[in-house]
Amino acid sequence: MFKKKRIDDWALDYWLLQQYAKLCFRLSYRRIEVLNRHNLPVNQSVILAPNHQNALMDAMVLVCNTSYQNVFLARADIFRGKRLIRFLTFLNIMPIYRIRDGIKNVKKNDEVFDRTLQVLHNKKNPLSIFPEGNHGDKRRLRPLVKGLFRIALQAQEKYGHSPGVKIVPIGYDYGHYQHFQSTLFVNIGEPIEVNEFIQVYLENPVLAINQMKERFAGALSKQMIDIQTEEYYELYMHLREIFNPEMRSILGIKEHTLAAKFKADKFMIDRLNAGLAAEPENIRQLDHKVKEYWQGIHLRGLSDWVIGTKNHNLPALLFTSLLKILLLPVFIFGFVNNYLPFWFAESRIRKIKDPQFQSSFKYVMGLLAFPVWYLIIVGILAIARLPFWIILSYVLVLPGAGLCAFSYAGRLKRLIIRWKFFLQSRHPAIKELVRLREEIIGHVQTILNRHHPAEE
Repeated sequence: MFKKKRIDDWALDYWLLQQYAKLCFRLSYRRIEVLNRHNLPVNQSVILAPNHQNALMDAMVLVCNTSYQNVFLARADIFRGKRLIRFLTFLNIMPIYRIRDGIKNVKKNDEVFDRTLQVLHNKKNPLSIFPEGNHGDKRRLRPLVKGLFRIALQAQEKYGHSPGVKIVPIGYDYGHYQHFQSTLFVNIGEPIEVNEFIQVYLENPVLAINQMKERFAGALSKQMIDIQTEEYYELYMHLREIFNPEMRSILGIKEHTLAAKFKADKFMIDRLNAGLAAEPENIRQLDHKVKEYWQGIHLRGLSDWVIGTKNHNLPALLFTSLLKILLLPVFIFGFVNNYLPFWFAESRIRKIKDPQFQSSFKYVMGLLAFPVWYLIIVGILAIARLPFWIILSYVLVLPGAGLCAFSYAGRLKRLIIRWKFFLQSRHPAIKELVRLREEIIGHVQTILNRHHPAEE
């Protein structure tokens, strides 16, 4: 690896690794949407500040969906051993020390802060900080640490009252934290100009930090799914699945994008919050209905989407089943040639206690295990003395075949659920689930109507 004079210098070896990481990242998600890329400043003093819910993958979102060579701050306890320190430094990561790391080590933060100021003043690459300090497993904004705002205000001193440092709030919304080939929505907010707080900072630094903290918290909350209620967290999450299509219809949203889904969820959550404040008993009744419904569909081995789908006809099911039979050889080819590295990663996930690290582990294992496995296949085919063009063609097809096999397995599960629902559709318990779902939708609509005046 080439040595850099400064941590924020552009590096060819980093760029090459970044391109490979981007490819693997995009293969990891079925769908990625990034909204408002124009809010990412170029050649300016910028701090990117996303919410933090999915461990390493949150950092990889910035690495793999921007053209920057981001500089990160990470907790100091991961910097162990000379080789690991060199590797983390190569990845543009600097340590930040906490009280638990020892008072003597906390003093090292002064040097780290000086380096962050250099990064911001050099304007080559942005500084990336997770303002919540650590990751959480709930879709809510957690308390913010002050380090982000201290750094921003200290860097702004160089520019005085003129525009200088900008903080960009970025919201992440994962379709599922752990599942491979899930979805990812990245919502980039408008930059906050730090010079707006510089006068207060010069007079009262603590007050300025608190004001920035409050302003930023409000901005970041708008860019993410922020469910603050603890008691009804699961209710809100279930309604995001049950009511989202209806919510989009009410709002007149015809697009089937992740951005449209996010907009509908945010609107619904705001109205539910209003309903919770004004009519807590009404929300409690809704929660009871949703729990009963959710327990019912899982007891029957069904999913909400199949209950909510109105048309389940026999010809369509037969046609889809025939198609699955015809595509079975494609699945077998992709499965056989990709199963071993996939199994290797999955088998070791059980040792990871924190579920939020599971997707990060899968991603890193994918970066390493699949290329090694494909090289082994190349070696086997070369020993068999096959022509080079056949070996090359075979290996180039493997990643796509693996994704097709994974998609086939997921669609096959959905087909089985559809058949199960079709065959049981006249059962009283299934009819009760359909009725209960309609009742839930009506209940939510009532709450929305009460707490969404026409003049808004």
